Amino acid sequence: MEIPRQVWRWRRLVGELARRDFKARYAGSALGAAWSVLEPLVQFGLYLTVFSYFLGMRLEGRPGVGMFGLYLISGLVPFMAFQEAIGRATGLVRERAQLVRHVNVPLEALVAGTLAAVFARHGVALVLILGVAVAWGTATLAGLPWLLAGLVVLAVGVFGLALALTVAGAFLPDLAQIVGTATTVLFFLTPVVYEAKVLPRSLAGYVVLNPMWGALRCFRVALVGERPDPASFAVAAATAVLLFALGSVVFAARRRQVPDLA
Repeated sequence: MEIPRQVWRWRRLVGELARRDFKARYAGSALGAAWSVLEPLVQFGLYLTVFSYFLGMRLEGRPGVGMFGLYLISGLVPFMAFQEAIGRATGLVRERAQLVRHVNVPLEALVAGTLAAVFARHGVALVLILGVAVAWGTATLAGLPWLLAGLVVLAVGVFGLALALTVAGAFLPDLAQIVGTATTVLFFLTPVVYEAKVLPRSLAGYVVLNPMWGALRCFRVALVGERPDPASFAVAAATAVLLFALGSVVFAARRRQVPDLA
């Protein structure tokens, strides 16, 4: 539990790093932080146009572009947060080389601050979706615990994975390309833009073993009104704990060598 204690000890620094990272994303643009709303709107509009209008995809038993759009976006937001977070972690040491080498900033605080900024950006989109779901009548108070559970599982798993990838990225220059390809494959293996029901029977049974699906399902229980799936959630929660444990071990073993490689 040393890493969580260190992050808590340096929580003000983590908050400041997150704030600076968030502002730096939109520095120099005319619209500034408004892009945190406009970017997801444009992305979601493109996905909705392609999959709903061009490919004609709809939810089984719930016709209409609106419901499919809500289903699509409720899966895209957490997945895109996951994808950006681990992508940033992989190249974090090289991206912040001067800070890592010359400033006495705990590496775990730097990782936490970067992830906090990523989750804050995608959190803006999540709040917008929650508002739409409430107006649409698909979000209920009973679903909020599942939303919180999904957020916790995603955050714990991502943080553990990010710890390992941060130090591994300092040793392996090609890791960013490997991780980028792996997350693209995972995106299409996970029912993000399609329903699990459309998978062949030979594959449908394995969806529950995909921890990303268990996390996304929590968001959709809360936002779209899907039924909870305790089995997939258990897999996602167990995987998140395992990733955090393994990531902490890797991070503790190699963190001292990272400044020399930055």
